[in-house]
Amino acid sequence: MLTRVFLSILVIGIMLTPIFAQAAVILAPGHIWEYTFTDPTADPTWNTTTGSWSDTGPAPFGNNTNGGYDPLFNYKTYWAADGSDGDDLWVRTVIDLSVYNLASLKWDLGVDNGYKLYANGTQVAGTNAEGYTFRWEYSGDFSGVTLNQNLNVIAVALEDHGGLTAFDMQISGTAAPVPEPATMLLLASGLVGLLGMRKKFKK
Repeated sequence: MLTRVFLSILVIGIMLTPIFAQAAVILAPGHIWEYTFTDPTADPTWNTTTGSWSDTGPAPFGNNTNGGYDPLFNYKTYWAADGSDGDDLWVRTVIDLSVYNLASLKWDLGVDNGYKLYANGTQVAGTNAEGYTFRWEYSGDFSGVTLNQNLNVIAVALEDHGGLTAFDMQISGTAAPVPEPATMLLLASGLVGLLGMRKKFKK
């Protein structure tokens, strides 16, 4: 009798233990972005909506394909620096986080020279650093930012001071815990065992 009780409790304990998937890449390097070289910031919704910019292209963005620099930045979309100190490229995209654990999300980014990263219009991070970039020069999470358990707009304002340019990014995270079918079966068996025990005790 005690053995059955122990096994039933054990099965329920296994069921209640969260089962997490391996980390997955949600937004992969080389992703296709919507982009513009014309300053869009007069529109306050520029980093919360998508679909109105005519240009789309795959990362990495840049203007140099050789010269001994980071070989992972094999440029696919041309980005000509304007040589000024202001932002000169804006990119954005939508990611679906329906099945992901929002607290687990991490981002990695490489850019030459500066960036401002936004999620649903809220700035996540930003900096400006001289010198050529590498993958991945910057990393972080989304703490302090409200993410939706469905569609989210990721936008980046990029800056370059002339010469070589480069940009690419990725976002990764783990899937939200989902009970496996086999574990559900074990739980059902455990509950049946407990119900049987209860009937015996009543007799």
